[in-house]
Amino acid sequence: MPFFNSGRHIEACVDSLLNQEGIERPYELIFVNNGSTDASASLVERAGGGVTMLEESRPGAYAARNTGIREARAPLIAFTDADCTVDSDWLRVMLDAMSDPSLAILVGHFRYPRHASPALHLLGAYENAKTEYVLNRCPSSQHFAYANNMAVRASVFEELGMFKEWKRASDTEFVHRLAKRRPDLRLAYCRAMRINHLEFISARARMQRLLLYQQTNAKVGSFEELGSSKRFAALTYLFRGRWRR
Repeated sequence: MPFFNSGRHIEACVDSLLNQEGIERPYELIFVNNGSTDASASLVERAGGGVTMLEESRPGAYAARNTGIREARAPLIAFTDADCTVDSDWLRVMLDAMSDPSLAILVGHFRYPRHASPALHLLGAYENAKTEYVLNRCPSSQHFAYANNMAVRASVFEELGMFKEWKRASDTEFVHRLAKRRPDLRLAYCRAMRINHLEFISARARMQRLLLYQQTNAKVGSFEELGSSKRFAALTYLFRGRWRR
């Protein structure tokens, strides 16, 4: 997990990762300091032996993630962000889902804080429904991913290489690289793999970020943005009752 000046939320993030339930095998937590000047690093260090902390001076979350990937020893690598907390069964759900050998990459469900605006909660429900709809029903050219709630087999990184060290959209580029080079392997959405995204409390701020993602996904040459008909189909998918928060 990369972090940069994340003192506001990082303690909660660390605690949620240390308190995973239903995991019989050991797991490693790797935090990568990407040049923080606040108290983030000392807050991570308080976790003691349960956490490995690395340093990456090259700016950018994907450069930091790549540093963590190179250090990781496990066959499955999970990602979240410093402004997120994960549910107590996050790793167990992930491991259960990834027992399918055809599954190479898994992305999950996210929530916003309870005190966030009703409009943001509705937007979040649509975002989750859209992800499920796109990954289940749309061609791979329209697939995307997000590294704040994502799992990838280590063998896939070994075969395809690391994330592009772009500022944004490297997760989406990676799933398009997978589709091109290993069409026999799958990307999937798991509704039960849940995180809480603490950064946003207003729909306006979130929409600004989503528009930025839409612009940067255009860097991925094979990426095709959803048209209005499919966006409406995803909205219908939500309101037909096929979605649960």
